[in-house]
Amino acid sequence: MNAVNPPRWRALVVLAAAQFMVIMDTSIIGVALPDMQRDLGFSPGALQWVFNAYVIAFGGLLLLGGRLSDIFGARRIFTAGWLILIAGSAVAAVANSPWVEILGRGVQGVGGALIAPASMTLLMMLFSHDSRELGKAMALYGAAAPAGGTAGVFLGGVVTEYLSWPWVFVVYIPIGIATLLAVPALLPAVAGRRGSVDVLGGLVVTAGIALAVFAIVRAPEQGWGSATTLLELAGAVVLLTLFLLVQRVIREPLMPPAVWRTPGLAVANLAMALLGAAWIPMWYFLNL
Repeated sequence: MNAVNPPRWRALVVLAAAQFMVIMDTSIIGVALPDMQRDLGFSPGALQWVFNAYVIAFGGLLLLGGRLSDIFGARRIFTAGWLILIAGSAVAAVANSPWVEILGRGVQGVGGALIAPASMTLLMMLFSHDSRELGKAMALYGAAAPAGGTAGVFLGGVVTEYLSWPWVFVVYIPIGIATLLAVPALLPAVAGRRGSVDVLGGLVVTAGIALAVFAIVRAPEQGWGSATTLLELAGAVVLLTLFLLVQRVIREPLMPPAVWRTPGLAVANLAMALLGAAWIPMWYFLNL
């Protein structure tokens, strides 16, 4: 498929819809949380892991997902991501215990971590030939993320009210299948390239993020100054530091240290981190 032929705009719809769905998965469960807590027997402290399991797997594995997209081809990884997301949605929908629900959400997050970077690669392949078209495509693609996050809040309420909470996961299955059917006709078969994949680095950074979140979540009960909390936070710092050190010495890092020399990148990431730290917990507590 030629990357500059007319179907690229239909392909953009598929890619933007994928981004919409991946981000919507962070918010669609909000209104359903109290029903999940009642039906599955979640404790108040454990309930937040329905949300955390997704965002930790999604955020922690994004770098690895991008690297896999480079090595094995973006369309293959995009397809694999949807298959994993569909599987995680099915597990989450039929869960009969808290741990199965959390497992399903984690699997969903893994799928999202493959879909998102592969989508960006495919978009660049389709539109990089024309800077004006690329700007339009990036604007539409970028708008899909906040639209998905906002729509999830309302759609989750409608689905929970008129169907039941498992349907906030079931809806991903037919959409995922429809997306997979559209892939061969609309998305270019991007060839991969030779190289290595730092799987260990991806797992270490994800484990570090997970341990940090775990420590912070438990700190109000354990005490911020307790030995348990301090050890957990120290373990998270060690894992994240190890990841950064490995990225400096490995031949093909997931996150080249030189990228931080880009003007404004550190400030932009700090701003996004603070925004996420304020916005995401707010929606969680408002729903409850």
